[in-house]
Amino acid sequence: MAKSGAKIYVLLIVLIIVDASLAMYAALKAPYPLSVTLGAPTAYLNIYLHIPMAWGSYLLYTGALISAILYLARGREKYDILTFAFIVLATVYAVFTLISGMAWASESWGAAWSWDPRETGVLLLLLAYLVYFALRSSIPDPDRAATLSSVYAVAAYSMVPISFIAPRLAGSLHPTPKEFGGFMGRPEVMSIFGPRILLASVIALLLVYISYKLYRGELEAPKWLKYFGVLLIVFGILAGSYLAKPYLEGCADRVVDARLVDGMIAALRLADKGLIEFSTPVKSPITPPRLETGKPSIIGHIVCVKTNGVEIVRHWSVAFNYAAYTLILGTIIVYLSRQKPKSPERG
Repeated sequence: MAKSGAKIYVLLIVLIIVDASLAMYAALKAPYPLSVTLGAPTAYLNIYLHIPMAWGSYLLYTGALISAILYLARGREKYDILTFAFIVLATVYAVFTLISGMAWASESWGAAWSWDPRETGVLLLLLAYLVYFALRSSIPDPDRAATLSSVYAVAAYSMVPISFIAPRLAGSLHPTPKEFGGFMGRPEVMSIFGPRILLASVIALLLVYISYKLYRGELEAPKWLKYFGVLLIVFGILAGSYLAKPYLEGCADRVVDARLVDGMIAALRLADKGLIEFSTPVKSPITPPRLETGKPSIIGHIVCVKTNGVEIVRHWSVAFNYAAYTLILGTIIVYLSRQKPKSPERG
């Protein structure tokens, strides 16, 4: 008989609320590089959104490898169900990883798709595990389907290390640890990035555990769970719209040149609106106002010019990826809120 398991759902929701709040704080307040090679520096706020989910997908695929090996070694159905649960959630996380990475790349690499080794590796990883579902559903005998799909899950895992180390084996647009290590090593960065990695990982594992229990009919979702999922979806849409507000209002524009007077902004040249001169120089929203090269640090940023000054605008990919993150979690919660769980098809 299925148990209500209300406590574990409460734990899941508390962790999601904390993580969503931290991710929102990161989108609004987290540090980002002062200057980057291409595009707006604020696009690098995606490190707090994109990378934790990418790590989550690797963790879940690793869990699938372990459970598949256990099934092949012991032949117990619970390990087959656990493998299935791991791969379903890992694939959802991998889809987010690919889409969020493309949104970020559209700004920082100049194109959403560049056949970068890691970008391509994640695509191949995703395709490899999609075959798992096709293989599983194509075999009519349940035991044979479980065995062959477990063998395939073990073999498909080879794509995980390949996608991870690909940038180190070939030229990549991804910044190397040496290039980005100074920024990532800053305490104010790790104080947000570290907890986000941890929370995303714990939430991922908890989602797998709940899915596994539901598939086995050992857990029943409380009736209020679906309402939380719907609220999370609505919140994601509203939060994404809030982050994208400068774009929706037509205010966002890119700085292509700037003139400073005593560290204050006297004039800006914007990509679309052209030259804007201030009758009284305004304070630069970037500290320090100049790079070591003497170049104004605001160049390359996306800004919104207002009557009382200049505001930095987060790149649209940050709004998109935050909304996508909360929408995906909300959709998973709605899925888990089914009142009559059943085992996954094994043939």
